[in-house]
Amino acid sequence: MFSQVRQALDSLAAALDCVEGAPTADLREALALAKPLRARLETLETAVASQIASRERHGDGGAGVLHQIAAVPRSDAARNVRTTAELEQLPTAQSALADGEMCMANAARLARAARQTSPEAVQGDAELVNLAKTLPPDEFAQASARWAAKHQSAASLAERHRRNRRNRNVRFWNGDDGTVQMRGAFDAEMGARIQTRIRDEAERLRQADRRLQRDGPADNSAARTRDQRMADALDGILTHSGSAPTAADEPPQGGTAAGNETTGCGHAAGDSTGSASHRAQTTQIIVRADLADLLDDHGGIGEIAGTGPVPASVIDRLCCNADISVVLFGKELTPLYEAVAARAPTAAQRRALIARDGACVGCGAPPGDCEAHHIIPWLCGGPTKIDNLVLVCWSCHDKIHDHNWQVIKRNGRYGLIPPDADSAPNPARSKKPTPRRNPAPLQDAAPIHTLDLSREPALFP
Repeated sequence: MFSQVRQALDSLAAALDCVEGAPTADLREALALAKPLRARLETLETAVASQIASRERHGDGGAGVLHQIAAVPRSDAARNVRTTAELEQLPTAQSALADGEMCMANAARLARAARQTSPEAVQGDAELVNLAKTLPPDEFAQASARWAAKHQSAASLAERHRRNRRNRNVRFWNGDDGTVQMRGAFDAEMGARIQTRIRDEAERLRQADRRLQRDGPADNSAARTRDQRMADALDGILTHSGSAPTAADEPPQGGTAAGNETTGCGHAAGDSTGSASHRAQTTQIIVRADLADLLDDHGGIGEIAGTGPVPASVIDRLCCNADISVVLFGKELTPLYEAVAARAPTAAQRRALIARDGACVGCGAPPGDCEAHHIIPWLCGGPTKIDNLVLVCWSCHDKIHDHNWQVIKRNGRYGLIPPDADSAPNPARSKKPTPRRNPAPLQDAAPIHTLDLSREPALFP
């Protein structure tokens, strides 16, 4: 066995020496082989570590020796050992992992979904297993979480939410470098409200920075990073807020909701946290839910976009202190209406985008960090319609416009892929857009183009 591993290592070293002069097509093929190679390597090292631990009676399944000898991080070593054991109940996933069709991270997500529901439910869902084979770990983490929430009982989800709410906490401590460190854990509802409020303020700071760079001297030395803006946003909120809220079990609620697949309901409400000299601030939260589930006598499940699934009781509580706006999804996206052709999406269209995409279609960044991108450029005639818009963060938006990344639709959801030398060039970069000339205004009741969501509901892929 040692000689076989040594031969494989020598082959990899030889391949590494050929990278610089290899044709691009060969490099792409080699990169495609990296996935099964990495999966088989993780499977091999976990199996070897388990055998060592069994023979020497370590009692930890091999996590310790995997960390010490193979230099696998402790958390990953424990995860891999546990996943390998749990896959005994998921033979399809076990076979896919051994064949290199599925990475260990996605196999671990399948095992986790089986713990939350049942091994039979996971084993019997061929589409979920296929997603584990094809999606990158970060994308599959979201997909498997939605799947587990859909197949989990409402009572179980409600109990988890109550536990998370009961265990919410914030800790401070002094760092060795003179900084003050902070760490917190919140339930999905409270976390979404905090994130939204800080990100909204950080976006205001970003716009202010852009105006300063455009109108002021060309000096980027004082430019703030995203994390610095988030910190400054928190500082600004705390500076301008009034008296601290009372320690009630249920703080003021606020949010915006949008329905998926069948119908849905939502709201946009504000938490008044300003002092007498500052305008009350609003917190908008997008909640996606299936109306049929919410009307179920046993309770339903919704999802706070960018945060995670919540029980129907949370949505009911949010609706008590909120203005309601409705976005309906069925087999086709319900038409929105606009009076004139506009480049910027309306507030209703943005809510619909968040309800449909949930996060940046490229990297999964939360909605607060995202803006709308026209798939067909607006100056080339692309309409500001839902089926011509996707939600992308600032970084991914730059990739599209500056580096020719492409918007694709896969498994019923939008995504981004890097440019391919053999693919057609991005029309936005290949030719100078032809500006509109006296565009005729749309009719007051002109419907948007519809989007086919029949293959995959908006909430649970």
